[in-house]
This record gives sequence, structure tokens and C-alpha cells, in this order.
Amino acid sequence: MLPGGSRHTFTGSSTRSGVAMPRRFLQSLFPACEGRAAFGFAAILLMLATGCVAAGQAAPVGASASAEPLSGSAPLASTLLPAVEVSELEIEYPDASLTVTLYRSGPLRSHAPAIVFLPGLMAPVDQYDSYARALAARGFVVAVHEWYSPFTSDVELARESRIMADWLVDTLHVDPQRIGVAGHSMGGKDAILAAVTHGGFSTVVAIDPDDAGEVSVVRGQLAQLRAPLLLIGAEVAWRASSICAPMETNYLRFFERAPVGTVELTLRDADHVQMLDEPNRFGYGICRVGTADSKQVHDTTLVATVGFFVQHLEGGPVLMKSPAVHGAIRVAQAPRPIRSSNALASAS
Repeated sequence: MLPGGSRHTFTGSSTRSGVAMPRRFLQSLFPACEGRAAFGFAAILLMLATGCVAAGQAAPVGASASAEPLSGSAPLASTLLPAVEVSELEIEYPDASLTVTLYRSGPLRSHAPAIVFLPGLMAPVDQYDSYARALAARGFVVAVHEWYSPFTSDVELARESRIMADWLVDTLHVDPQRIGVAGHSMGGKDAILAAVTHGGFSTVVAIDPDDAGEVSVVRGQLAQLRAPLLLIGAEVAWRASSICAPMETNYLRFFERAPVGTVELTLRDADHVQMLDEPNRFGYGICRVGTADSKQVHDTTLVATVGFFVQHLEGGPVLMKSPAVHGAIRVAQAPRPIRSSNALASAS
């Protein structure tokens, strides 16, 4: 059992630009098409792009998806959304302590689903504020890891994500069977590492993960992952600095060795930071090579992240129309068995 942390609640409401983002999404909930069944996440993304498709239709490998703009006829457009409470917590454990930003909506209910979110290297928590708020408004308890320095190792970050999950279970009594982990860049890589090496995470979302560093998840633990995995990749991130997910360590390398069933969503013409709440903030220019609209990249990433967790942790999906953006979807398939020359000869 981990000791509980001291709680410091923010007063008032935040005025950061990312706060309004979840409202636009949650007011654009896309109801399941009448007479159509809900099905796999890859097909759901295609539904976001094309409207209703035949029940049970799967997304082919490499299928291209181009989403429609919001129609403005959402059924919840006039519905009040739950307020999201944001708190800062200090989690103490045997050899150190960890600051966590906690997001939740309404009274805390026992056995709620939860998400542990790992930012990218040196990225502040507020760059992922819209993601945490959107998830919290959907009923998840969301714990976002604090800013961390280049001296933080992959092993350390993965371990701390497990500490966060244990604290959520021991102190807030979230459902231990419904905890997901997500992350961006190094955080995306270590979300996978945590799910494999520490267990306890039943769904993983890796946003433009980067396998750089002393520990390689791609060549090591990735093949052992048993939880559903969504890889969201920025197509042109590799054209920027080598610290912005270069080709040799980017999301494509993860997909090459990903378990069967892994979903890959490639964001066309997007770079490594366009999914952040404020990609043009000072210091991020080194990664800014994408020609896609940053708002569309961010919004699509957020919709996909929330949708994947809703499907796997809440028995969803909740279907939401996505802003217009060009993307491509692939689903990892089992390798086809190689037939021997003798078998081919006998078959002929």
C-alpha cells in the first residue's frame, strides 16, 4: 500500500486555451448509426471519416481515412457538461516523491476507470490539459505525471507510472482492472514499457512514440505486450531535429514489431508537437516542420485517444465526428505462414 499524498486543490477555473477543447468534442458526440452495431476501433475511425459503414466491416491494412468536418447537429450541443476538478498531489514512496496533477469530474466514485498520462520529455503538464479534461469529463480519473528532465531514465519513468497507478487504486479506489496508460514521445515509449514490465495497465495509447535512449522497447519488450495498443504517428516528424522522433526510432518502427491487433493511426503531414495544446509555444520550433493544420492534428489525436480508452475500458465506443484531417489506418496482422516448395508442388 502506498501512502497517500497531501492534496492541494486549485481555486477558481483555469483560463488556459486548452480548457475549451473537450467541450467542442463532447458536444459533438456521434451517435451510433441506427441499425448498425459497434465494432473494432479501426472501423470506428473509418466511421469517423465516412459516416456509417456496414456492421462488422473491418478496416483494411493501410486504409486511408479522411474525416468529415463537424456537422453542428450534435445531440448534446445544449447539454451542460460536468465540471472538471484539477488538483495537484504529492505522492510519497519509499525513496522519493512524485508530483501528479489529478483530473476528475463530479464526486469521486469507487471503481471508476483511470488513466495515467506521461508527457513528453521536458513537456509541461499544461500541454496535455485538454486531453486530461476530455477524459475526465468522460468519467475517467486522470493522473498526469509531472515535468521531467533529460536525466530521467525510461526505467524510472515506467516505474513511476506504476507507482501512480498503485496510488490511484490504494487511495482513490479506482478499478484496478480498468486502468489505461498513455504518453507522448518518450512518454509514449515508456507507457508501453510500463504496461509490459510492471503490468496493471489494460489499454495503452502511444502518441508519436520515440524509441531513442538506452532501453529499446521496439527491440525488447514490445512483442510481449498483451494490452490493446493504439499508435498515433506524425508522418513528417522525422524531417525535423533528431530529437523529434527521427525515422530510425519513430512510430513506424513500433508498428513493425507490434503485437497482432495493434492499431496505427498516421496523421498526414503532421510533426512531433502538433498534437500538443500549444505547439507554437517558444522552444518547440525545432520540431515544427508539419504542414497540416495544428488544430486538426490535435483534435484528431484527442478524439482517437479518448475513443480508444472508451472502447476498451468502458465497453464503448462513443463515436465522435472528427475535424477534417487526412490520415491512414493500419491494423497489425499475424504473419502469413510460409509454404514450403514441396507443399506448393503438391498443391499444384
